[in-house]
Amino acid sequence: MLALLDGNPHLELELALSAGYTRVSTVQRWIRSFEAARFITRRPAGGKGEYLCQLRITRDAIRSVYRYPEFRQLRPLIREAPWFGPLFTGSFSTLPGTLPSLIVEMVKKSHTFFETIDRYDTPEKIREIYHPAFFVNGMLGIGDDEFNTWCLYYQIYVHSVVRDITGGGLGDGFMVVVNDLQDRISELPVKWPDRGQGRVTYGS
Repeated sequence: MLALLDGNPHLELELALSAGYTRVSTVQRWIRSFEAARFITRRPAGGKGEYLCQLRITRDAIRSVYRYPEFRQLRPLIREAPWFGPLFTGSFSTLPGTLPSLIVEMVKKSHTFFETIDRYDTPEKIREIYHPAFFVNGMLGIGDDEFNTWCLYYQIYVHSVVRDITGGGLGDGFMVVVNDLQDRISELPVKWPDRGQGRVTYGS
């Protein structure tokens, strides 16, 4: 499966070699099981008895691969595949600034964050479920929607990272994303009702 994560078609012999074998028959059972589970497509390659295998890059197929127990150790590598994040985050492209691209990075780095985005797959659903996270900002008088949106995804990501530290699922560089989020939030102007406009950093 690791060899198929690039999304390209591979000859069965290539898959056998990538697994450390020299004969296709050695990996035939796994290839057929992947095909039966609809993880991959398998088609004639043109040569006699040669077949090409390719990962099925659809949301349903990739969910099945990702959640398959035998591939649990591959989850960070699956999330790092260049096609993975965009497959699940397209509906978040309307969020402000660079937040959509950072959400793709958050999906790459955190299993729990990915599961959250996959379950609540639009900004509207996220806001509906997590609106209590705005309580503290509201108590401080912060009503700026863009600032609150950034804070919301920052909180969801940080909580996801905390869960993944003990539960597994973190990708390399997960703290880089935390720092990027903090830097971006600290640059946002914040509107304070009845106090004019000030510039504060998140958490101040």
